[in-house]
Amino acid sequence: MYPHLSPYPVGTGPEKGAKAMEWIQRAARRVPGILTAAGVILFTYALLSFPDLVKDHVRQSILYCLTALVPSLFPFMALSCFTVLSPAGDVLGAPLGPLARWGFRLPGCCGASLLTSFLGGYPAGARSVSLLLEQGRVTRQEAARMMLFCVNPGTAFVVTYVGGGVLGSYRLGWLLFFSVTLSGVLLGLLCALPCPVPRKRAFPPKKEGGALIRSVSGAAHSVLIMCACIVGFSAVTALLHATGAFQGAVRVFSRLGPLTPPETAAALSYLLEVTGGVGDAAQLRAGVDLTAFGLAFGGLCVHLQVFAMFDDFPLKKRWFFLGRLVHGLLAAGCCHVLGALLPEGAHAALAPVAGQRVQPFSGTAAGGLSLLLLCAAFLLIAGKDGRREDP
Repeated sequence: MYPHLSPYPVGTGPEKGAKAMEWIQRAARRVPGILTAAGVILFTYALLSFPDLVKDHVRQSILYCLTALVPSLFPFMALSCFTVLSPAGDVLGAPLGPLARWGFRLPGCCGASLLTSFLGGYPAGARSVSLLLEQGRVTRQEAARMMLFCVNPGTAFVVTYVGGGVLGSYRLGWLLFFSVTLSGVLLGLLCALPCPVPRKRAFPPKKEGGALIRSVSGAAHSVLIMCACIVGFSAVTALLHATGAFQGAVRVFSRLGPLTPPETAAALSYLLEVTGGVGDAAQLRAGVDLTAFGLAFGGLCVHLQVFAMFDDFPLKKRWFFLGRLVHGLLAAGCCHVLGALLPEGAHAALAPVAGQRVQPFSGTAAGGLSLLLLCAAFLLIAGKDGRREDP
């Protein structure tokens, strides 16, 4: 009102500072969108520059999904969903109820889900936890804690595919499986230490009707999401290699860290996608301890699959990634200790000890494609039936 009495010149002072801060805040809010747009433009340019390379990698990933992933993981996913949705879960989980309550500090109804998460594969455990959360059988805090250690590779993937198929040794497969599983159990017990023993809760009995249909429908949806994530990451990995970005990252991190260039390349592959990391680690002869770390960590591709199992992920993403990192380090340590007990020192390298490698799965691409198409058809039919039943 009286500018001549202000200690600041006209157009300066607190007013100008507030406007500048407001402009900086608006610009900061636009940075993520600008960076995303720049990434889309670069990715589009890379796709147009290397179409044949991307096509070959996508074809290989689709073949992997049809011959290995769908035939092996779909039954476990359906079984995991059915165990949680049907009364069978209460019966099967009863023997593990005391371990769940006193060891992991979780409700006794989580026993079957814990077993599924350690044996069924990465998304199977996440799916069972999400179903328990939807049914109100676990709290959001309990579900968040379970997601720190209930993301594990299954027996079929580690022993049959990684051990028997990639490494040519079922003995190495079992070594990796026990290392990853033991580390997951240890992580779960450590996370439970500050938590009290939960009180026994009474839940309404589960209904028999519709459990099988909902289990198959949920498994079909989960498998389709997993296949889409794997195919997408195969394209991204191919472009990173073609543009030299991956090789540049290997050179930088190998100079900064304690890993050799081959080990750094295998570790970066594991961070992106676990199946590609397994193949790279075998070709580069990185240590089996690093393979145990990669299998426990899972890779970003698996992490996206896990996030897709929840409408609202119960755990903050930074804590989830930290849990995956701790799980990987524990798995590497367990593998080193268990491998040192073997007479041939399996922890030294990823050299096959069985001479002739075996085929990881006996399924064919045609069989996997048929199963995948059946999953899609079942989802369509189930969706129509669900809309008809809605009031």
